[in-house]
Amino acid sequence: MNAAILTIGDELLQGFTVDTNSSWLGQILLPYDIHIRKKISVGDDVEAIKIQVQNLIDSKLDYIFVTGGLGPTHDDTTKEAFRQLFDDEYYLDEDYYQLLKSRFEKRIKKMPENNKSQAMVLKQADSIPNENGSALGLHYHKNESHIFIMPGVPGEMKGMVNNHIIPGFLKKTPQAKQVTIKTAGVMESKLAEQVQDLIEEYKSTFKFAFLPHYTGVSFRINLLDTTANLKQVSEKFTKAMAPFAYGLNEDKLEEVLGQALRKKNLTIATAESCTGGLIGKRLSDVGGSSKYYAGTVTAYSNEVKQSVLGVLPETLDKFGAVSSEVALEMAKGIREKTQADIGLATTGISGPTGGTKTKPVGLVYIALITPQNSKVKQYNLNFGRKIHREMTATAALNITRLSLNE
Repeated sequence: MNAAILTIGDELLQGFTVDTNSSWLGQILLPYDIHIRKKISVGDDVEAIKIQVQNLIDSKLDYIFVTGGLGPTHDDTTKEAFRQLFDDEYYLDEDYYQLLKSRFEKRIKKMPENNKSQAMVLKQADSIPNENGSALGLHYHKNESHIFIMPGVPGEMKGMVNNHIIPGFLKKTPQAKQVTIKTAGVMESKLAEQVQDLIEEYKSTFKFAFLPHYTGVSFRINLLDTTANLKQVSEKFTKAMAPFAYGLNEDKLEEVLGQALRKKNLTIATAESCTGGLIGKRLSDVGGSSKYYAGTVTAYSNEVKQSVLGVLPETLDKFGAVSSEVALEMAKGIREKTQADIGLATTGISGPTGGTKTKPVGLVYIALITPQNSKVKQYNLNFGRKIHREMTATAALNITRLSLNE
């Protein structure tokens, strides 16, 4: 089945808001054999919306997903565009209006008058409930196309799709059409060498793609022959990508590490200089991480490295703040300070200044101390300040993951 996505909002065209709705819809709908053939963005303009919707209907698509422009303010024009296009009429949904007022009263607030527009619905459309916001969604069935009109707020849109559109209209049992294997700590060329034979073996029934990015390489497997066993083949590729493969699809490295720490009943603490607390953020983003994550010290200055982590002044004087020796003392210090089983530390030069001939911008040391051993890894990741921090954080998490499997 074929579908299109129409996103509405001046903020999308001007770059103030990034469209994440389209990518999410494409992924969530694919297992239902719904393929996105077009993605279009228009501003908050009634005529532009009408033109694009009519063009999509004329394309004889099975589904049209529309997001944005359902709010209570003057620039929310989506509902009016559909009223005009389909010669529809508004009416006040009195039950929903009372429900909206009660929601505001529970928050000890008086509902603004313009929110009454949220209860104005269109006669030809079916309403789609919104458990996460005030704007109802709308559903039309025109010229064999199902048109779903939803808010642009991602949480509200996702709730409508998961709670109402999928169970109400996509009753077919979902079938996985693709798998993405997530890797870290390996270059695309190296990964390609490891799986080249498997690619040759399965290229007639699967399509393969390497998706490199700064923090790793994702490897996507798309099913071409519905009789082929996607799960079995993805397991073969995952095994061939060892030890770099850490998860599938939406898995995150920090989540996988957290699961390993819980399984081994280990705790971890971090001492960060160049990463500025990013490793701690990623670890603590995981629900339940308090079971294994003790905390972090962002020791950006030498004074904090000494006073909080116990790095020796003579070590700093002799080797400099960006050195394997200081990284090890930082890891040792945070481990002792928190009584965690594992101490993880980073120190480096993120740039754009601060580099020398012997210690260039991008240089970083990552130290890890576990109950069994200690190690320091050196990298040069000169891709800009922000990317340097992201790559270093990923490398640190991955080094820790690998150490737990040794």
